[in-house]
Amino acid sequence: MSREAGKKILREQGISGFVLHYGARALTKVEKKVIGKGTARFCKIKKNRLVFKNRENLDFTDNPRAFFDYLLKMGYNDKYEIIWLVSDPGKFRHLNYKNVKFVTAENRYGWNSCRAYYYAATARYFFFSHNTQDLLDYGCEGRQIINLWHGCGYKGPEQGMKTEAGQKAKSEFDYGLVPGPVFVQTKSAAWNCEKEKIWPIGYPRYDWMLHPSMEKGEMLKEIFGWERAKSKVVMWMPTFRKSNLKGCRESEIQMAYQLPGLSGKEDLKKLDLHLKKLDMFLIIKKHPLQTEWSEDENELVNIRYVTEAMLEQAGVQLAELMGVCDGLISDYSSAAVDFMLLHRPIAYVLEDFMAYKEKRGFVFEDPLAYMPGEKLYDYQGIEAFLEHVAAGEDLYKEERERLMPVMHNPAENYCRRLVQWLKL
Repeated sequence: MSREAGKKILREQGISGFVLHYGARALTKVEKKVIGKGTARFCKIKKNRLVFKNRENLDFTDNPRAFFDYLLKMGYNDKYEIIWLVSDPGKFRHLNYKNVKFVTAENRYGWNSCRAYYYAATARYFFFSHNTQDLLDYGCEGRQIINLWHGCGYKGPEQGMKTEAGQKAKSEFDYGLVPGPVFVQTKSAAWNCEKEKIWPIGYPRYDWMLHPSMEKGEMLKEIFGWERAKSKVVMWMPTFRKSNLKGCRESEIQMAYQLPGLSGKEDLKKLDLHLKKLDMFLIIKKHPLQTEWSEDENELVNIRYVTEAMLEQAGVQLAELMGVCDGLISDYSSAAVDFMLLHRPIAYVLEDFMAYKEKRGFVFEDPLAYMPGEKLYDYQGIEAFLEHVAAGEDLYKEERERLMPVMHNPAENYCRRLVQWLKL
């Protein structure tokens, strides 16, 4: 860990938190060697054991959760023991699923429990969506690691993944999922693995997006208290620029405001008035890694921010909320790729395109060729896109349809397709 990261922990958690953090990290290294290595050497896989892991403090979401929900719906927990590795098992004590256990993985100090290493090593299948190599270092013979991942967009590999160690961390799996054929090449290169390990079968969460659990009006009322069910709804999902990630070169990009394309809060207020005239509702979702962000909604009427806490309280998944939207504003994010499946208008805000190309880079030589939507560079462009959605205009429908077979492998049921590929 860097000196800067250590100072941050000391500042935020005090001396006791600092000691606990580094003590936990040291303990975890010992556990990995003793429990992980020992289990892999002396134990056997449990052929009926499935282990799931999402990401720190966002435990029960995204592709692992979507696939888990499907397995329970179809009764697979009758013949499989399912283990969830989470940050705080206490949050899930009220859930009484048959043959399902919630076990501590890492806590807020970075400590991985002994049970986590044991279950990870003895799983028949280990499913994960974010980098979790510490739990994957040791496994019993026959274990298969399935990288469900969290999205394929336009961004090049982060700086840390361009090193040999970083590539090794990302490639320690047996099979990884991507949305469609073009991403077999981009992800095999990013993960430094054979193309045969990449399955272009789409993500389990696509089932949520294509078949939300609520109607649009009901969902907007439940989350935001929005009563006008007939309003057109657009979601804005920018990728992160400022981040605490070590070596994150996006943080060097300077923009006038936290939302690309806007020059400041006055533009946001002006946009709110424009939305009111159009009878439209705009939902803004901050990227989980974004820092230097204000969620102040004062004086805003037709614009709302949505957080993970709000979604959890409403019992709604982010992919479901995307599924009821009439259009999407994004940029280089995987969200824009996902949204293509809905066959609805997409806009890409490219204010910092050249800076982003220099700092982070793209997976495509010409990323614009894989963006089937309006390219926006300023406030006026954003207004124009919203007007098009309000009028029911879809200017890039034909281009989106042309790119669909390249970027996606559409299915009626993505979870069922994964079950078939795994032969569960």
